Amino acid sequence: MNEIIMVVGGSSSGKSAFAEKIARQASKNGEIQVVYLATGTIWDEEFARRVQKHRQRRPSTWKTIEEPCDLHLPLQAVKKEAVVFLIDGIGTWVANLMYRYQQHPFTWNEQAQRCFDEQRQRFIHSMEGVNGTIILVADEVGMGIVPASPEGRVFRDLNGQTNQILAEWADRVYLFSCGIPLPIKGEA
Repeated sequence: MNEIIMVVGGSSSGKSAFAEKIARQASKNGEIQVVYLATGTIWDEEFARRVQKHRQRRPSTWKTIEEPCDLHLPLQAVKKEAVVFLIDGIGTWVANLMYRYQQHPFTWNEQAQRCFDEQRQRFIHSMEGVNGTIILVADEVGMGIVPASPEGRVFRDLNGQTNQILAEWADRVYLFSCGIPLPIKGEA
């Protein structure tokens, strides 16, 4: 049996630290393996510092897998054993897939959308086979201004659609605002 928990919020809202706390609890203080799926790729010094901050917070016993696009593969690799997956983060994964399926200059078309939808569906299907807890850390970007560029609007829409679909699958959803977790689905 598995449980899917989604933690969604704005940048630097505290959602990752909260998700890590849930992972520690779900692992029964280390009895169950925690696998941290990192979707970010380091492209500059500032982002490297952010990644380092996240790494320093995690226990050394957690296994880290860096996977920018194919999130279904690590989930499918775990067979019967109980595991806690912490996936941080969904917004970065959406952006990675968005750029994986587009041409230069940026154009989003039906084929790119179809490829994106298929990849998202593979990920959702892979969650069904996990024996344990899956914690999704997701970015809320739909509460701000409308992005000026077509590229920004495509990301906002893909991210919002993905968050809706994943929240529907989730057993519990928390919205982070001002560093406070607000339970919006499931048990508090």
